Amino acid sequence: MVRGLTMFRPRMVRPVPLFHAMILFGIGLVGFYIYQQDPEAPDLPPPGEQIHRHKVIQPIVPNRRPLRAQLLRLHHHRYPSGNHSFLNRLWAKREFYGHFNVTNIRKVQNITKKYFDSKRHIIYYSDLDVLVEKCDYQTFTLRNSSKSPCNVVHTPIKHYRTCAVVGNGGILLESGCGAEIDAHEFVIRPNLPPVLKYRRDVGSRTNLTIVNGRRLTKLSRGLQSVFGKPLETAMPWIQLFDSPGMIFSYSLIFSKKRQEDMGVINTAIKMYNKTTITAFPSTSLVDGKRAYIEIAGQEFDYPSTGLNAFALASTFCDRISMYGFYPMPLYQSNRVFYHYYDKHTPSESHDFDREYAMIRQLNADGVVRHVVGKCKSAAPT
Repeated sequence: MVRGLTMFRPRMVRPVPLFHAMILFGIGLVGFYIYQQDPEAPDLPPPGEQIHRHKVIQPIVPNRRPLRAQLLRLHHHRYPSGNHSFLNRLWAKREFYGHFNVTNIRKVQNITKKYFDSKRHIIYYSDLDVLVEKCDYQTFTLRNSSKSPCNVVHTPIKHYRTCAVVGNGGILLESGCGAEIDAHEFVIRPNLPPVLKYRRDVGSRTNLTIVNGRRLTKLSRGLQSVFGKPLETAMPWIQLFDSPGMIFSYSLIFSKKRQEDMGVINTAIKMYNKTTITAFPSTSLVDGKRAYIEIAGQEFDYPSTGLNAFALASTFCDRISMYGFYPMPLYQSNRVFYHYYDKHTPSESHDFDREYAMIRQLNADGVVRHVVGKCKSAAPT
């Protein structure tokens, strides 16, 4: 045999031990997880790049009445079942983000941003005097320059990747959605409902609450009645403000009467050392109701606080999940109350059936993720 050819003999490849293969697989999983969590990665792909195949939004014009029969057949998107293990959380995250359609989200945002803006709809209460002195309420421009925006007041709202808009519907009872709701970066609730007693189903966090006039007056009178009394006596009222750093804002025209009510609440918050931030709008959120005509062909005389909370949230949230929005009296043969915390009858001021139909359409189009029924696992952050 020629010695010079020995260097070309094929070498035996040693098999990779199973232990090493498992390590490599684990490194790959960790790398994938880190990629998904990367805070520097853009939250939304460029326009036209869709996360999931959905139809492009078309305005919906359902019959005004009756809607209940067709709405009862609609179901919600759910997470896969299982425990909260690492792999299940990865799968839940993939399912969550896969639901949304970025093209349709951007189309809705382009509409809502014409009518809603946190800079003028959620202003620090401490900036009230500055707004009155230097800005025009209606146009939100400087008094000495009608073409310049009112840039002398500020908002506590920032930009958020995932938001939960949590209605107060009785559908939340026995849902087990608390952990899933709290897993969102920012949680929004209309009308400051009680949460601690129901936290397994509704969550315990509130980052923003937007209240109507009736709720603002009730809170003001309740807090005023316990001024100067021991904390134990004031607890039923003051514990509503326990969520750290919560933003408490009004949703309608900020008249003198509403300013007085907010002043009482602001005083109570300071008196009992709560970290709640009080805020107010320069114009009523109801003034933006034309947005719903452009989004879905729906004209509402008086949109609910919850629906307006969604529209406002769409201007500063990338992806929105909605809970507690269900107007029917029955779900899977079980009684459903208007609120999860009392047995009040529905307000006749709002058309909840058509609002629900619109939310279901937004869910089908990948604009929001609307949850009805039981939740399976915590998901986004």
